Amino acid sequence: MNPLTHTLHVAVPTAFNKNEGLDSQKTIAHMLHLQDQGIRSFLVCGSTGEQHSLSLEEKNDLVDALASETMFAHDTELLFGVAGIRYQDTQKLAEHIAQIPKIAGIVLGFPPYLCPTQPEALAYAKGVIHTANKPVILYNNPRRTGFDLHDDSLFDLAKEPLVVGLKEAGDIQRIPTIKPHLSPDFRFYAGGEQGLIEKVQLGFGGLSSMAGNLCPQEIIDCWQELAESKTLDPHTPAWLRITAAAAGDPTHMISYLPWLKQQLSSPGSDFGVCRAPLGMTSSEGVDL
Repeated sequence: MNPLTHTLHVAVPTAFNKNEGLDSQKTIAHMLHLQDQGIRSFLVCGSTGEQHSLSLEEKNDLVDALASETMFAHDTELLFGVAGIRYQDTQKLAEHIAQIPKIAGIVLGFPPYLCPTQPEALAYAKGVIHTANKPVILYNNPRRTGFDLHDDSLFDLAKEPLVVGLKEAGDIQRIPTIKPHLSPDFRFYAGGEQGLIEKVQLGFGGLSSMAGNLCPQEIIDCWQELAESKTLDPHTPAWLRITAAAAGDPTHMISYLPWLKQQLSSPGSDFGVCRAPLGMTSSEGVDL
């Protein structure tokens, strides 16, 4: 049986103050708000990509803030994103996470920009897996990292008992081919809601949701229907709200994260900024 209870988790953004300093408490406050709406699994320091702007010290501080929070429900599942340019830093983060019972598992991404070979990536992943000693969802995102996990490499890593799933943001068409070679409870996670109906029909059984930050109840209901029936009516009001929340700024003037944080802010409750260059305007980049 897969030790991770929930097939749906929400990838939450990281809150920063106006000076771009980490605001762990505001991040957790957003998670607790979503928990009140029924969300029971969260990915922190993960899919939003902001983890690569965080120092090792900041990541450890965020881990400690999660560990000390007493308002999480007993059935709430916390996942933490683990990835970095330097293997030594990633290992130190994994060592810290290993000591935190409240963190149920990790989402293990590959280093961006470096473009490691398959053997190098395997050595990196296995080292972190053994150090963290938590259930692991691998994260393959070749468009953003420049590295694509090959089938044989996935099969090799899947032999590790702690590896329970793959978040696939690359070639989704390979899932029906590789799925029969893996354990029946190995779980494929979709990264976001784009093309989700097709992904479920291809064999995806998990969702790392971004739209859930804005419409948690809708994503809970639609995901349950989709997971059970493998289809849903894309014209329902709930699904239309989800697709709008997943699409981001309709004017395409700012990228997704600044737009999302704008939507999460309200009078008297500011979610905070993104770290530049995200959220910058053209005038802010001019040095006269």
